[in-house]
Amino acid sequence: MPRQLVPPWLRRALESAAVSAVVALGALAGAGLAAGGPYSLPPGVAGALLLAPAVFALAVLPVAYPVAMAATRGDAVLGAMAALLIAADVTVVVAGGRVIMGPGGLELGSGLLVATLAAGPAIVGLLCGELLTPLGFGRRAGAIAAVSAAIATAAVLAALGMAA
Repeated sequence: MPRQLVPPWLRRALESAAVSAVVALGALAGAGLAAGGPYSLPPGVAGALLLAPAVFALAVLPVAYPVAMAATRGDAVLGAMAALLIAADVTVVVAGGRVIMGPGGLELGSGLLVATLAAGPAIVGLLCGELLTPLGFGRRAGAIAAVSAAIATAAVLAALGMAA
């Protein structure tokens, strides 16, 4: 059997990053925030709901899939971190729309805003998947990582909705 050129953790990371970046970019494009001149993000819950699909895509998918499909704890951690970084980078580079947040007029790129909001919940999901299961990889760890990342993402979006 010929030797594989790409290690399995990197292959899973690339698959997960591609899917999550496509979903995040599609959600931003559907909300009209992917390209163009500055858009004002609606205050409160409406603004948080506009960003929710993209943030969920970048926070949950890159963490859950590599952890669930990994064969070792090291593969799970490497795959999840690589997937998160790759998906966030692609989203930041491709989504070039500018978003104005709040009455102060803070202007950020839409991809940068979504990637920043998703980074914390993704780390929380990875830590929960690794620390709350005996092995730290496999289907159970992937499910715990997905659920905890989703709960953390909901908390971040709720805080964003209440802040504005």
